[in-house]
Amino acid sequence: MQFLKTLVLIMIAVVFIVFAYNNWQAVTVDLWGGLELVTKLPVLLLLTFLAGVLPAWAYHRTAMWRLKRRLATLEANQARTASAPSPTPAPPSVTAVAAEPEPEPVLRSV
Repeated sequence: MQFLKTLVLIMIAVVFIVFAYNNWQAVTVDLWGGLELVTKLPVLLLLTFLAGVLPAWAYHRTAMWRLKRRLATLEANQARTASAPSPTPAPPSVTAVAAEPEPEPVLRSV
């Protein structure tokens, strides 16, 4: 599986390099207040890609960190309860419950 992941990343890098070589043009980006940014097209696309991917990646990493921490806590609790001696249960006590008398049937004549 790691091989496929590496292969896909290499393919994406090659495609980006070929795209960058064929489209190395200056692009003007109009910013606020009349400012203009002149940059190359592949650099602009790389920055927009990173602006979209980095927040999702950060959220994923924090969620995975939180889940791993939670799993470690649960495993520690399970190990602690498994190693603790279990108390012998007390025999159930028998209590007499007074049964309510059943109501007498009502007979009706028709």
